[in-house]
Amino acid sequence: MRAVAIASPPWADLPEDPEALFARILDWHRRGDDLVRLYHQLRAVAPVWRAPVERLGRPWVITRHADASQLVRDTSLVKDARTIGMAGVGGGGPWIQILLRMFAFQPKEPHARMRGLVNRGFTPRSIEQLRPRVQALVDELIDAVIDEGSMDLVSQFAFRVPVTVISQMLGAPLEDVPRIERWSGDFARRSDEGAALTPEVEKMGDEAATEFAAYLDELIAARRARPADDLLTRLLEVQREAPDLTDADIASTVILLFQAGHETTANLIAKGSLALIRNPDEAERLRRDPSLIERATEELLRYDTPVQLTTKFATKPIPFHDRTIEPGDPVSFIWGAINRDPEHFADPDRLDLGRTNLDHYSFGMGANYCLGANLARLEIQHSIETLFRRIPGLRLGEGEIVYKPQLHLHGLARLPVAW
Repeated sequence: MRAVAIASPPWADLPEDPEALFARILDWHRRGDDLVRLYHQLRAVAPVWRAPVERLGRPWVITRHADASQLVRDTSLVKDARTIGMAGVGGGGPWIQILLRMFAFQPKEPHARMRGLVNRGFTPRSIEQLRPRVQALVDELIDAVIDEGSMDLVSQFAFRVPVTVISQMLGAPLEDVPRIERWSGDFARRSDEGAALTPEVEKMGDEAATEFAAYLDELIAARRARPADDLLTRLLEVQREAPDLTDADIASTVILLFQAGHETTANLIAKGSLALIRNPDEAERLRRDPSLIERATEELLRYDTPVQLTTKFATKPIPFHDRTIEPGDPVSFIWGAINRDPEHFADPDRLDLGRTNLDHYSFGMGANYCLGANLARLEIQHSIETLFRRIPGLRLGEGEIVYKPQLHLHGLARLPVAW
């Protein structure tokens, strides 16, 4: 892949000190709208760099696509309970107890077992069967606002699609969706890797964990008494064959699925819509040729990935350029920078729905590849294609665009649009 020659980089005014750049990236008050520029400058001044940030374990910071391609395939890099500490453990409260039970943070064997069980609900065939239901939901949400002439695209559309779908898959009543959405959002805010933990956010996360777990205890009991055709019932069926799988394990798995199946997809629907509004020629290109939607989805995932940061840990020495990543060292992949690397993607800051080089890492890789990737793609495709087809005059509305403070699950809190 050819590098893009830029005579005067638009990020040249930023500091050359990588520590200062990394501090701004992690601080949502200071990064503002400069996130992509900060990524480019950090990659330029410190392509091979270990951040001297003690509270994060002095992580190796990966910003180049070639380096990510090498490391994501290395099975000696693992994601486990140590990742939780990067969000600030803050004791042994309800939030931390639930995360410690999630299979995403379990050692290799229990991780593989639970992931295999959950995968049964996310097979390509089962996801494809959801297509008519997702399309009907998207149309219903647009029908509810189309005569109003404006909406907050985040709360009235982007979040409604995935939270409703995952709730239905897990067997949660639709009237409970607003509560689930609130718990999921508060839980996610507490989970941000790299962010400094505040007492307010810690309390919010613990309260969400307590209320969510209590709700799921009731739902599990109800499903045990009255089985249904849903993923929760299938997990309970597995429990009969695996008595060491507790109700608390199942509840933690369900919360993880809400995080993975709700927050990330909602963030991409909202940020993808914003990208198309800001690039009207590409939006019109999609309207003229809806068959572009699959490629468009991959380009939107690359352009502004919903998961900006993931950290893994080395379990054995890994040669890395002229240095060595030692056992126990954290390795932080900044996907937003990796997916904008000009050494791999031509003109990376341009949204191009016809782009052919689409090997982004927005869904991760290997054992931690997003098991809901096919569902997310389906929801994004139907949401964005239908939205821009049915509301061709979609534009930014009155009011401020607001981003959520998280970097890990990066997304919009508010996106006013009008037509």
